[in-house]
Amino acid sequence: MLRIRLAADLGPIDLPFQQALDHIREINLEAVELDLLKLMPVEDFTRTAVREIRKNLADRNLRLAAVRFRTLRGFDDPLGLEQRIAQAKKSMELTYQLGGNLLLIRLGCLPKDRSSTDWQVLEEVVKEFCRFGERAGAIVVAEAERSPPEELAALLNGVPEGGFGVDINPGELAVHGFDPVSAIETLGSRVVTFHATDATMRPGGHGYELAPLGSGGIDYPPILSALEATGFSGFLILRPCGERDPLSEVRRAKEFIYSL
Repeated sequence: MLRIRLAADLGPIDLPFQQALDHIREINLEAVELDLLKLMPVEDFTRTAVREIRKNLADRNLRLAAVRFRTLRGFDDPLGLEQRIAQAKKSMELTYQLGGNLLLIRLGCLPKDRSSTDWQVLEEVVKEFCRFGERAGAIVVAEAERSPPEELAALLNGVPEGGFGVDINPGELAVHGFDPVSAIETLGSRVVTFHATDATMRPGGHGYELAPLGSGGIDYPPILSALEATGFSGFLILRPCGERDPLSEVRRAKEFIYSL
């Protein structure tokens, strides 16, 4: 049976860091996901800043489920690619220093032609992150929602499973036209993070849009069963997607998961 361990993504919660942690502790979750660039620029993370963040987490008995390095451009975009790679590597080191080992990134859209130069560039980016992760003590985890899961699995073919992971986000997968259960089955044990989101059908039945967990049409029991079959042992990260009250959304999401 899948072990339910819940975390909250602090990214959408627009509160001062310590105050947000206090609320998550009150909701009685086990861990949080941190957004590095929301906290401060990567180059501003001094040893003192890292120690302070770790202390704030420890004081509230919270673990670090994952760290996110959000960029406007994916790693499929050649503009500024070397700088993004360098910042991602620095973020991997910071993730380890903060007490975590999973760094989430937006890899970008995969090229349709696997023999193209663009595909080869992404392959090299993935391999470089894998090599660097062995030294940094943290691995990169790519979001799996904008490109077919089969293509992502092909991109990672030959890369050690422990060297590069994949994130599953059912709501985003539905929005982009992919079935979450099929995506989990395709990516298998590479799935190392999971964001518990939902989606509802757009008016007129044309596609899906994100919705607070439990208020959409995604059937969660088969998703959790598929996740269990992969041997998943991470946190289910609750990510608010509404605009009004993210903390209330996190509370309702927790209730929804435990009601299944």
